[in-house]
Amino acid sequence: MVIVGIPRALLYYKFAEMWETFLRQLGAQVVVSPPTTKKIKEEAVKIAPNEDCYSTKLYFGHVLALKDKVDYLFIPRFGGYRKNYVSCPKSIGLAEVLKSIIPNLPPILMPHYNRGKGRDSKLSFLIKAYLTGMRLTKNPLKIAGAIIKAIKAHKKHLQSLILAEEGLRNWENSEIVINKEKQLKVALVGHSYVLNDSLASLDIRTILQQHGLDIITSEQIPRKVVEEQMAKLEYDYYFEYTREILASIMYFLESKTVDGIIHIMIFSCGPDSIAGDLAARFAKRNPAVPLLQLVFDELTGEAGLQTRIEAFVDMLRRKKMREQAMFQTQTRV
Repeated sequence: MVIVGIPRALLYYKFAEMWETFLRQLGAQVVVSPPTTKKIKEEAVKIAPNEDCYSTKLYFGHVLALKDKVDYLFIPRFGGYRKNYVSCPKSIGLAEVLKSIIPNLPPILMPHYNRGKGRDSKLSFLIKAYLTGMRLTKNPLKIAGAIIKAIKAHKKHLQSLILAEEGLRNWENSEIVINKEKQLKVALVGHSYVLNDSLASLDIRTILQQHGLDIITSEQIPRKVVEEQMAKLEYDYYFEYTREILASIMYFLESKTVDGIIHIMIFSCGPDSIAGDLAARFAKRNPAVPLLQLVFDELTGEAGLQTRIEAFVDMLRRKKMREQAMFQTQTRV
């Protein structure tokens, strides 16, 4: 049986169900690199180009963890699946960069799909998926079935992850009370490959939960809400996944349905830098919802993160207490 390795980094966190289903249906044994460890990070930083963002550097470590255990690596050159928007440009050239830097890599399956800039159509997606499948089996019916099941798996994943508008309203209106105290609601926004990587994010979800916070992430925001917020900009921001992040911040600053927003940015990520600057400006114009921006890289320490989170949560609680006291005073009057 052919063994195909998938690095657990970057776009894996967007398309894991699609990729794994596709390859398994073709008869391959799929091996995913382990969750990021300190060793993976250390090896990645040694070999990755200095100018790469932290998340791209980690990808190198995941490839190193797989390269001697698989027959193929699956590293799609993905430029974007929507007509007018693009993914990270480094995703397009990453497979070739890896080949030039890391010696003795196994063959790489690297289908190139770019609807935004390359003007690939939905038909070309099917053709490229078919040609990739031909590398693993010559059975056309098996490949066609694998494509169909992979697309269905991806759609099912999105349905379970992204809230419907009603689901978002229900979360906003819900209340969780622990020890007679209402939990603060916080929006945690950032790239999926940071939010879902416990080492890259320094396990920030667990830290927030330990502080008794009710969390919603940018991944969960309804797509209609994202498009409505992006339509308010004077220009069309075309980095697909950063749109999701910026729109989530804009929405909660406007709706005021959370007590605070935590924005995770990755050092030297260009789209993150632009979105971060815009978010900071919008927050100054609408300061009712506090915004905490955190920049992560390979040198970010857990102690410093803990201190900033504690200070932010303490500020949110004090703010909440002042608002409740003011409301009670106005009610008596």
